Amino acid sequence: MKILPFILSGILIFVSNIATAQDKIKILAFSQVEPGIYHHLSNLDGIALVEQLGKKRGWDVDVTHDRGSFNSERLSQYDVIAFINTTGDILNDEQQTAFEKFIQAGGGYVGTHSAADTEHTWPWYGELVGGYFLSHPEVDQVAMTTKENANHPANKHVGKTGAVLEEWYSYTANVRSKDGFDILLTIDESTYEGGDMGDDHPITWAHEYDGGRAFYTGLGHTFPADHPFLANQLIGGVEWAAGK
Repeated sequence: MKILPFILSGILIFVSNIATAQDKIKILAFSQVEPGIYHHLSNLDGIALVEQLGKKRGWDVDVTHDRGSFNSERLSQYDVIAFINTTGDILNDEQQTAFEKFIQAGGGYVGTHSAADTEHTWPWYGELVGGYFLSHPEVDQVAMTTKENANHPANKHVGKTGAVLEEWYSYTANVRSKDGFDILLTIDESTYEGGDMGDDHPITWAHEYDGGRAFYTGLGHTFPADHPFLANQLIGGVEWAAGK
């Protein structure tokens, strides 16, 4: 009988390991661009960063550049769908419906930079992101950033913010005027040329939407290895969107 506790202990450890695997965040990193329009080549760097963070944080990361992945059977395998610098009209009606069902079932969305320049004729997606891309001034300008909501889980790993080199988007809406949005990062338009959103310019935010969670950052025109906090911002955004 003395062997029984050992066997039971082994079974308990085995079950615990299964639970840990099931709790691991599963991400589909997606990047597709409508043919014939501007293509951020940095989407490959963004996907590489998500893969690197996955190794660091223990996430399972799959990658696709094929909108055919957007079917309910495949999307149901994931906790988070990350739109990494997607651009333009990329999903058909059936694929849009599959993605809506994924969010409605509690799924998470993460969007970077030109994810806000995606699906301008799909109002549901516009509400998910929070606002569409409107314009940007001359690229590669340094602007001062300020963290807000330091206690929000998506900001958990973001420390000091400050001067950042980026392509600074303006949006069709200021999400601060909408209910339910948490502003996580703003930029100071007085520190660069060509901004047109005024004194209050959110650039990163999060909210719950239609049963799921959405995190968006306007950062990511490039994904430089020496960026002061973008990687940590994505860690928090992914893990918050996954409900972890």
